[in-house]
Amino acid sequence: MQMKLMKTPDRKPLSKLSIVRNFRQVIENRDISLMRKELYEFLNLYCGFIAHYNIDGFKAQYSAPRNFTNTFIRHFDPEHRYFDGVYPCHEEPYKETGFTKAEIKEEFICIVEKHKDMISRWAEQRQRKERYSTFKALKKEFETGPEGIGIDCDACGNRYSVKVLKEGDEYNDFGTICCVFCGQQIKLY
Repeated sequence: MQMKLMKTPDRKPLSKLSIVRNFRQVIENRDISLMRKELYEFLNLYCGFIAHYNIDGFKAQYSAPRNFTNTFIRHFDPEHRYFDGVYPCHEEPYKETGFTKAEIKEEFICIVEKHKDMISRWAEQRQRKERYSTFKALKKEFETGPEGIGIDCDACGNRYSVKVLKEGDEYNDFGTICCVFCGQQIKLY
């Protein structure tokens, strides 16, 4: 739903309003921490968001790339179920800006439309980097080194190495380890 903006001589362009500039800054930088109080209040009162207790809780909720992309910007995406449309009650003026709440929401929708593909790609890349970093840390914590653990079975005489996932801090905290060939208890070297 596009609304035609009628510029009157006494009002500045919609894009120059501090609330619109702040929203654009948040979207273009993909950083909810840049949100100021006026934008927070507008989002809660007119854009279908819940307060999350206060501005800090709100910022914390949408700071993760996944929440920013899959929830925050979807409130301004007409193709998504979270979309909060423009309603007759939004036709009232917003403060003394010369614009209605509906006109401001329409501007937010345009800003998101312009940036939503870029934001989605950014979120996917950030999530992938975070998952990979977590994977590397877990792998280091739970796997043996590339050489594995040396096995020397006195019973059958086989000598081999095994790569083992460990759950403790030491290689020798396995309790009892048995040879994979003969089943007898083995010693580690």
